[in-house]
Amino acid sequence: MLFFSSAMPKHKLTFTKLSNCMKYLDLAATWAEEEWGYIRNKGVEFRKTILSDLKEHTYIGTFNGQPIAMFVLFDKDMSSEFNYGRLKPPVVSELMYVYIDEPYRGLGFGKQIIDEAKQLASYSKAEYIMLDTLKPGLNRFYEKSGGKVIAENQLFLHPTDVLTIKI
Repeated sequence: MLFFSSAMPKHKLTFTKLSNCMKYLDLAATWAEEEWGYIRNKGVEFRKTILSDLKEHTYIGTFNGQPIAMFVLFDKDMSSEFNYGRLKPPVVSELMYVYIDEPYRGLGFGKQIIDEAKQLASYSKAEYIMLDTLKPGLNRFYEKSGGKVIAENQLFLHPTDVLTIKI
């Protein structure tokens, strides 16, 4: 068991694309199914297929060589949202599947995920990161990182809040 201290800010996650560490595919799919399986109940094999398809956009966070976190970040086409080309759409990256293994939550790793996502999004010239939250209690976490709730939405009949984070 790992013990944490006030030196926690010195503990950094190392992020690797899933495509470069496919040995973690089963674990990532299990995390996703355990956290969000209630949405569609399609099982771990379904999640493996999705994450395998997203392997170039999925990042695994390791701490002391152990996988403890993941997120997915990809470019989002906003042109259809902006009057069919009459307005210039912003450049947006979409953030999904933000996950930290239960024993490591509340230790600052979430902020590291957001910081990494911001850095990766900036490489794509994104102006914003957009995400949906299924748990309104998480909104405050994202707001601390500059997030703003801009809309309400639904994901397979489950209500969500849509947030943007300016890069």
